[in-house]
Amino acid sequence: MLSSPDSLAALGAWASLIFLAPAEATLTHRVSPADIARAAQVAACEAPTLTLPPSIGLEDGLQPIVRSALEHSPKFRQQCRALAAAPRLRATVSLAYRRGIGTTRARTSFRQFQSGALAAEIEIRSAPELTELLAHEFEHLIEQLDGVDLNALAKEGMAHRLADGAFETARAVAAGQLVAGEVTNNAPDRLVGAGKSVWRALRRVGARITE
Repeated sequence: MLSSPDSLAALGAWASLIFLAPAEATLTHRVSPADIARAAQVAACEAPTLTLPPSIGLEDGLQPIVRSALEHSPKFRQQCRALAAAPRLRATVSLAYRRGIGTTRARTSFRQFQSGALAAEIEIRSAPELTELLAHEFEHLIEQLDGVDLNALAKEGMAHRLADGAFETARAVAAGQLVAGEVTNNAPDRLVGAGKSVWRALRRVGARITE
């Protein structure tokens, strides 16, 4: 059967949609090498890799604690994915054991750059609670990435300012306790071996004690 000019035009329009739409979609959703690398870093938070992203620098000796937390704590893996997905984040985690350091068990110092980059230095000052404190400080880091208004939280009773001017939040406290509980419940036998690694790291830090 012969087709009319109108029907031929309609057929051509449908053909254009069929053959051009995939190409247009490909261009619209093109993935950059940076996106691919970031996705790989997010995936590395899961088994079997179980590692933090390269943007988080760990002091020697902390890796077994981190791997145990990633293996046994869903909340810690969630934190890892959030940190791995942040494109302009750089952070370091170290053990600090100094005389006169006060009662603060851990602390994170932040630097925000005009470019949008965020740098953080995390100090853990109580080795027996390292898993809890690491998750606690990671949550403070994620709060910064999320753009949380700490002053507004304080007004709502969900945060308070410490004597040294830093903020403490209910969100970070809850995250630390949750991760510590998940690791303890899921891998109690592994904590002993991981703890030995921490104490070896602490002895190295002891050589750098400052008054």
